[in-house]
Formats: sequence, structure tokens, C-alpha cells
Amino acid sequence: MASKKSSDGKHSFASIILIIVLFGSLLIAALVPEQTFEAVRAKEQAQIVSWLGEDTDQWILDRIFRWLETVNAEAGNYLEKTESFVGKPAIDQWMVHRVYAVTIWAHVILYRMGMLILWLAFALPCMLAAFTDGFYQREISKASFTSQSPVRHKAGLEMVKLISMLMLLWIFMPVFISIIIAPVAIAAGSFAWWMWMSNMQKRL
Repeated sequence: MASKKSSDGKHSFASIILIIVLFGSLLIAALVPEQTFEAVRAKEQAQIVSWLGEDTDQWILDRIFRWLETVNAEAGNYLEKTESFVGKPAIDQWMVHRVYAVTIWAHVILYRMGMLILWLAFALPCMLAAFTDGFYQREISKASFTSQSPVRHKAGLEMVKLISMLMLLWIFMPVFISIIIAPVAIAAGSFAWWMWMSNMQKRL
């Protein structure tokens, strides 16, 4: 019964995230002006250059270059093949702007994914260290007959879910957010994994 409830909880969490991303993406694609996407792209790229240098910016662009080419080619081909969307100039013009806006939005998403790849080199060692320390902390508690806290164990897992959800939303949000979010997320995620591991129950 407990495992069934746990499984239902996991499915509910994943379903909520999927619904938010899908419906949110549709609203963003339909309503957000293209100038907003352009501004976000320019600000985030400028901040990377300012904080980490042009070489870092170029490294990110190199990682996503093929995807950018694919997005641009698909958008261009779609507009070339589609002479008219509905036959009404005003709506057709609106659709052209929407295609352009979604293309720029895709650039923003890909650039952020490139940033995540960059920060992954720092995140993995931090999380591995936190996980390892949590494991040995648990072993020490077991040897000294100190009980682990199921509340902290669950809180660690909930923190991991929350951080994952926020990072996923950040990738898609058409809003400029400082890259400081990456080291903050790494630190918070590492602490969450440590708390989850160090308080894992003995029966598990």
C-alpha cells in the first residue's frame, strides 16, 4: 500500500510538471512578443561574457551550434513552404511573427541548456561529495546507534524535486534570470542529497 501511494505521488508530480510545461509553452508561444525573447537572449549572453569571458560564451555556442542550425533551417523551410496560413493578411503576418518568436525562444532554451552543460562539470563533483559524505554520516550514525530522521530524509527528497522543477521552469521561462541561479541550485541540490542520504532509514 505504501509503495502504491509513493508511486502515485511520483506520477502526480511528473504529471503536474508536464502539464505546466506544455500549457505554459503554448501560452508563451502565442502571447509573448518576439522582442522579449530577443532581450532575454541578449542579456543572458552579455552576462556570460561579462562574468566568464567570451571564450565561455563561444564554448556554449559550440555545444549547441548544430541545434541552432537545425532550428533556424526548420523555421526557414516552414515559412518558405507556407505561402499563406489562413488566407488573411493580418493573421498570416501574426503567424510569421509567432514562428520568428518561437525560433528566438528556442535559441534561449538551447543557450540555457548549454549553460547547464557548462555548470555540470562543477555540479557533479559537489553532489558526489555531498552524497558520499551523507553516506558515511549515515554509517557513523548506525555505528553509534543514532536514529536517522525520516522527516529530514523526506525533506531532502522534496528539496531535490523542487530544485529540479525550478530548473526545468527556468529553462523555458522567457524572463532574464541571473546565472547566479546555477551555483545556488548546485549548493542547494548538494545539501538536499546530503540530507536525503544521511537520514536514510536503516531498513532501506
